[in-house]
Amino acid sequence: MTKVKHEFKTEVKEILHLIIHTLYTHKEVFLRELLSNASDALNKVHFHSLTNSNLYDKDQPLEITIHIDEKEKTLTIEDTGIGMTKDELVTQIGTIAHSGTKKFLKDLAENKDKPSDLIGQFGVGFYSVFMVADKVTIESKSYLPEGEAVLWESDGTGTYSLDESPRRKRGTSIKLHLKEGEDAFLQKEHIKALVNQYSNFLAFPVSLEEEKINQPEALWRKNRKDIKDDEYKEFYKELTHDFMDPIHWEHIQSEAPVQFDSILYFPERPPIETPGMASEHGLKLYAKRVFIQDDCKPLIPRFLRFVKGLVDSEDIPLNVSRETIQDDANITKINKILTKKVLDALARISENDPEMYQTLWEKYGNFLKEGIYDELSLRKKLTPLLRFRSSKQAEAPTVTLADYVERMVENQKAIYYLLGESMASLKESPHLDLFRKHDIEVLLLTEPMDDLVLSHLGEYDDKKLINVESGELDLPEKIAKEVEVSEVEGDMKSLSERIQDLLKDKINKVKFSKALTTSPCRFYNEHGGMSHSVKKIMSQMQGLENMPFKRDLELNPDHPYIKDLATKTMNADFKDHALLLYHLAGLFEGQAENPQELAKLILPHLS
Repeated sequence: MTKVKHEFKTEVKEILHLIIHTLYTHKEVFLRELLSNASDALNKVHFHSLTNSNLYDKDQPLEITIHIDEKEKTLTIEDTGIGMTKDELVTQIGTIAHSGTKKFLKDLAENKDKPSDLIGQFGVGFYSVFMVADKVTIESKSYLPEGEAVLWESDGTGTYSLDESPRRKRGTSIKLHLKEGEDAFLQKEHIKALVNQYSNFLAFPVSLEEEKINQPEALWRKNRKDIKDDEYKEFYKELTHDFMDPIHWEHIQSEAPVQFDSILYFPERPPIETPGMASEHGLKLYAKRVFIQDDCKPLIPRFLRFVKGLVDSEDIPLNVSRETIQDDANITKINKILTKKVLDALARISENDPEMYQTLWEKYGNFLKEGIYDELSLRKKLTPLLRFRSSKQAEAPTVTLADYVERMVENQKAIYYLLGESMASLKESPHLDLFRKHDIEVLLLTEPMDDLVLSHLGEYDDKKLINVESGELDLPEKIAKEVEVSEVEGDMKSLSERIQDLLKDKINKVKFSKALTTSPCRFYNEHGGMSHSVKKIMSQMQGLENMPFKRDLELNPDHPYIKDLATKTMNADFKDHALLLYHLAGLFEGQAENPQELAKLILPHLS
């Protein structure tokens, strides 16, 4: 063969410019691409060795070797794979959208045997070498006995040459003549680190000179029965760089409706999140054991962002650079399968190991709550996982909604809950007066998001979820009649009118109720108005800090303080008492709106 110069196809010239200048976000991915292509070539020759005894150099071990020549400033990646003939080099390197495996897939599709693990449609990965090299030399010897060895060479500017090669070994060698400033790729430790990051779990051994530097056996592809707990724990630490053991893990191996292997971990520590800032989440993504992406968000819903792990799939399509995942039905399928597996695991743990689930809930309960209002389709699976403290079990959040329903009193029609700043303030809340008296359990919640969660949930087991701050409690008929107050007259009517007038900028209305037993007053929300917790969330939102939030004030007509106040005349002292009632209602909720003003109102009563 005489050395012949060729022009790249027009589309190749365009793609070379695209790759070198815009496509890849990290130069080092060229090594991942070359190692992935080498692995594909080894897969192919392995397949042919099973069906073709007339294989050139058939006893050659299947392996990948990396050579560094610091003096010549070259980096060489060599495989003992299927190799290429002259025509295949022209077709697969000189023309875009083939890159070897796509053409090979077409050939296999016409055969009744279709090993899907040989599918590789990454397209243009080879051309990424020109990000770091100003000249590339390929020598290749085909697995076909009659195939001649070929030498391909290009500087990536638009042409390439073909010539004979003295190579006698089956496979392909790609030598990169590195550009100025790319000496990092001549450092052994740097190459080892890149192989560890991107290609550590290729199915074939990768050696740097004489040293093997990868782990050909990927843990996630092993049979679960053959893996010890310590192996899972060590792999977790290697994967996440966490020094603590995980609490739990799930090893998932799926063949249909989409093929993938995955190991998911529940860490000992929840992720640290900064309010107002988007948190990183997602799983590590591998394709055919080749690392593709660190935090692949489409693989798992955001509310499960505490889960760590990886997915390795043959079926996930990638865009031209492998840098981002295409919007594809297979990704959605994997997401659904993983989500179901995680929620099923949590349900199983809650049933079989309540102590472990208690630990998980205390660490990750707020994440699961997010799922209630973020993922409508998952509410049915998430609801049994919710845990609460209550007026009957305040020590730890162990109460399920099913537990609550089982303990409901006769004729009780709703599930009641109360939100507050702390468990201490909730236990002393006047909102509980009526419920304590009638032995009705109330769920006690301290997270501002809890009100949003239960509002989105709406009901459970055909029973409404009602905040006891509400003016519409849907109480059993007998209890409802007990708390009703007939229309007030005389001093009490005057009292409500005077307080209403004095506090008109702070409250909507004043009413009397016998729902209060030991407390003189409380705030409530007639007709399901904005609760204290939602008010707090809204007040923290940008632009709403100074937005007025009015509440309704409820008074206990049987309380001595209220009876005494009703007899007082309208003077400065009365005004202070009215304002004091307003602040007391806030204190009962664990909140002091204006501590300085409150102190001034209380001090005269201390002398």
